[in-house]
Amino acid sequence: MTGLGQDLHYALRQLRRSSGITLAATLILGLGIGVNTAIVAVSYQVLLRSLPVRRANELVLLKEYSRFETGRVDMWDGDEQMYFAYPAYQALRDGNTLLEGLAASTVAPATIVSAKDADKVMMQWVTGNYFNLLGVQPVLGRLLNPSDDVQHAGTAVAVLSESYWHAHFGGDSSILNQQLQINGSPFTIVGVVRHDGLMDSAPPAIFLPISVGQAVVPGRQDVTTDPLHRILNIIGRLPAAVSRQEAEAQLNTIWWNWRRDVLKARKENISDEKGWLQTHLSFADGARGLTVLEGTLGEPLKILEAMAFVVLLIACGNMANLLLAKAIGKRSELALHAALGGSRRRIFQKVICEGLLLGLMGAGLGLLLGPMTLKLLLGMLPSANALRDMLSVHLEWSALIFCACAGVTTAIVFSSVPAVLSTRIDLLGTLPRQRDSAFGGGARLRNLLVAAEIALSLFLLTGATVLSWRLHELRNTDPRYDASRHMLTFRVDASILGKSDAQVRNEYGSILDRLRQQPSVRSVAYASEGLIEGSETGDTITLGGYPYSEDQHPDQNWISQGFFSTMSIPLTAGREFSDQDTATSQKVAIVDHAFVKSYFGGDVQKALQGRFAFGGGTNVKPDRQIVGVVQTIHATSLAALPKVPFIYLPYDQTYSSTGAERRVHPASFYISVRSDAAPLAATIPALIHSIDRNLPVTRLKTMEQHLNEVTYETRMASALSVVMGGLALVLAAIGLYGVLAFVVTQRTREIGIRMALGADREHIAGLVGKQVVWILAAGLTAGAFLAWAGVHLLANRDANLAHTPLWLFGSAGALLLLVMLLAAALPARRAANVDPMVALRYE
Repeated sequence: MTGLGQDLHYALRQLRRSSGITLAATLILGLGIGVNTAIVAVSYQVLLRSLPVRRANELVLLKEYSRFETGRVDMWDGDEQMYFAYPAYQALRDGNTLLEGLAASTVAPATIVSAKDADKVMMQWVTGNYFNLLGVQPVLGRLLNPSDDVQHAGTAVAVLSESYWHAHFGGDSSILNQQLQINGSPFTIVGVVRHDGLMDSAPPAIFLPISVGQAVVPGRQDVTTDPLHRILNIIGRLPAAVSRQEAEAQLNTIWWNWRRDVLKARKENISDEKGWLQTHLSFADGARGLTVLEGTLGEPLKILEAMAFVVLLIACGNMANLLLAKAIGKRSELALHAALGGSRRRIFQKVICEGLLLGLMGAGLGLLLGPMTLKLLLGMLPSANALRDMLSVHLEWSALIFCACAGVTTAIVFSSVPAVLSTRIDLLGTLPRQRDSAFGGGARLRNLLVAAEIALSLFLLTGATVLSWRLHELRNTDPRYDASRHMLTFRVDASILGKSDAQVRNEYGSILDRLRQQPSVRSVAYASEGLIEGSETGDTITLGGYPYSEDQHPDQNWISQGFFSTMSIPLTAGREFSDQDTATSQKVAIVDHAFVKSYFGGDVQKALQGRFAFGGGTNVKPDRQIVGVVQTIHATSLAALPKVPFIYLPYDQTYSSTGAERRVHPASFYISVRSDAAPLAATIPALIHSIDRNLPVTRLKTMEQHLNEVTYETRMASALSVVMGGLALVLAAIGLYGVLAFVVTQRTREIGIRMALGADREHIAGLVGKQVVWILAAGLTAGAFLAWAGVHLLANRDANLAHTPLWLFGSAGALLLLVMLLAAALPARRAANVDPMVALRYE
């Protein structure tokens, strides 16, 4: 373009001359771009990032659709339809000829015991061809291969993840060929790999072969032989030369034949034979692995992206108004340029160059603010949240590209209209009299931009108000048990250290005894599932005197003696569990009021005479007696009081009758403390390790801290929406003030004439007020519709938001109106105080 360098240099001089305005515009744009950059960086890592493996676009995950399923499912997270039995994987692997290969994996918690300490981590079991299929290379040593994935008498091998190797062993290469105890079994470390697994919510510290991995987790000894035990995710690589339909057709044939063979062998365990064979497989995109976080954080991130984009729009509207005002202020200069032969294209180019420089400076500031904003975002997450481990505070190339594109795009788009208006110069109307009419629709455009800013601000403020109210409601929800700072909790699992049931029972008993001896402890109990941990454990039941139904899935928890009294949960009928309720005694249960209402019509006495059994079928006989009833509590979530029935079972009845078996026995301990729990919390790890030095202690905190952590999603969304709403409010106020101040400046001569002809100050202030009324009316009306639509969308995601009080919506509008009136008051006062003699001489 002709004279581009000159125009850029000229634009730079113009920006330096008005340094205050330039600084304000750069700051406004930088804030808008910085917030968007941080949100985009998080969204990319959660929603878009592919696995860092060879040709990730070729990867596919297997997903099954069956009318009837039965058996056991062990899944850490994700979609149940993506979990398969190991014998199914073997059949598909051996029969496949079109895919480049099929591998399988799953994740589970583990305890790694080294010479230094014991650590609770996630481990991933993989087939021997897993790393080769993905095309991952070792950082140190070697990776697992098919010869490792067989059962043999020698020491099993394992591979560490690079992140765990650096964090726990300091990147020491001497770790190779060292032995570590994993859940009580010895493993030799043969390599280190830069790979965070398939599941984004559970990055593993160590990788084990499936054939030996089964031996280190209690209750999973049948994983390689039981066709009804689904535990594995299957991933394959689809070559470019093979069509998806062709590969799916081949695997479906193998899959159906395998299901038919299982039906013949396990006919007594499959109640719906026809439904069992109504099944098929399909491929899901495997480039990003198992995207669990997308399901939990996808919607909140999209909401935050929309809000951040709205802030950027408001900032850009302010920049457009600024450039338009500057162009009008330079109308004589531009007219003179045109009179001397300057083309309209060159005038357009001058204004665009000024906006382009502002956009680039805003992008540069956004690049600095982006990592800071991202760090603040991650700081809102609980310390134990997986996102803190997987998200980087460093901006990746995608965020850098976004930052540059955002600056350039906003500059070009929002500079184009002022640039076009700058080319519409009336030489006869501009040079002699400097009239604002030389720019035709400029005033209307400025008013429209400010009204749009007000509308968008009301939209954001309403969203912030609604989310803040939801957070207030959650924080004030009564969970119906003691969740104060006087209740301490932590979690252990002695069963994964290779101990028998009897050893686990004795160890938990020792922990209880030692804790009860502490002077500040009032009472102690434990449960298999922690309260409000987001986990739900349930099974179908057969209730005596009632027909069996697949829809009957009450939640359940296994608890120790004294759990209800420790947690201050009132028993309304019957009795609590006692030391008589053991693995060899009558099976018993305590149910909540939701269970009584669902199955006994609310009749508590009738419920105490009831019996049930887990599972269904003609061979299932109700053998578990209901011995007590408690009130319904918020056991799994702080949302509305659950209507799903809940069953409490005695923890001692989870052990085998002989105590020799190895079953899964996690335990979340709850300690009621007479005073502040902090001093006791500091002593818990040492106390536990004095009983078992290899037993990791996790999730150590007060219940008050725990409830604050489980509301992190709402708290983060609320805090960010308040920040964005406040920023939008300030930007809209600046926009309104700027427009009115510009109008007063442009009409100073007119105001002087009106006052010279007898107009009083109230009349002059009314001129400004009339313009304010029209802008506010348009902005608030449009904003009300936008706010209504936004709240409707939020309510679709969280039904509790539909019950937000109406006065909250009015409060957001009232706050916006008050701030806008304050912003308009200064220009109106300035107009009313104009000196007529000075105004008549104003140029």
